[in-house]
Amino acid sequence: MGNVDCQRRRRVRRCAAVVLVAFALPAGAFAQTVSIEPGARWIVGDGVVDLDCAAVNVAGALDAQDGRVDGIGDLDIAGQVTATTAALEVGGNWNNHGSFLAGSGTVRLSDRCDQAAASIRGTTTFSTLRIDSARAKAYRFEAGTTQSVAQALQLTGAAGQYLAIGSTQAGTRAGLALSTGGTQQIAWVNVADMAAPEGSAWLAPGRPEDFHSVDSGNNLRWFQTAEPAQPAQVPTTSGGALLVLLLGLGLLGRHRLRRQLTP
Repeated sequence: MGNVDCQRRRRVRRCAAVVLVAFALPAGAFAQTVSIEPGARWIVGDGVVDLDCAAVNVAGALDAQDGRVDGIGDLDIAGQVTATTAALEVGGNWNNHGSFLAGSGTVRLSDRCDQAAASIRGTTTFSTLRIDSARAKAYRFEAGTTQSVAQALQLTGAAGQYLAIGSTQAGTRAGLALSTGGTQQIAWVNVADMAAPEGSAWLAPGRPEDFHSVDSGNNLRWFQTAEPAQPAQVPTTSGGALLVLLLGLGLLGRHRLRRQLTP
């Protein structure tokens, strides 16, 4: 099957039906890339679609509504994706340089599609974001950007198989901001070059071992419960002022001594 292209509103339902049938075919019979062209709209409704790791390029609009789209390979958003209450599973890269309307939907980044590493690029506000791996997958957040989570954040690896969370550029932090009213579940992660910006929730507040996790450095507002204490600043005095101070103290001492010796 070639690219899925729903060019007119009146063909939306027919196109959605074609997608459902096409992805029920045996492996190798479906498209490797699903393209939603500018002006096209794919409405999932309350259905379930498994793309079996096909890449999805959204230049038009994907309206997931209350449905579920599993097995997305790479998701590239240049147009608009509306989640509403839907669940989206992505096994590859998440690239958002368009518009993602999270609603109360869930995005899960998973081991599906057998990629050892994936990236999260652009800037996205998620409602619920789940990233999980049972085989030490690495996720790299775009350096210098911040991804936001409104309701719930889950980052979980497995015993001895740390989910790697880091930046696309070593030494330069990427941001992951969970709202202060949101919930978090973090375990078996290895974190480096990440920041939880001021005004957002502290992530994994406590010792790394409390979360079966590893702090690999250059993290801000991760794993501690307070900002590191700053060393006390000792005031300095210029040489001339110090000499005057010493002379004054000497004169004061002599004056007190004379008073004590005077009958």
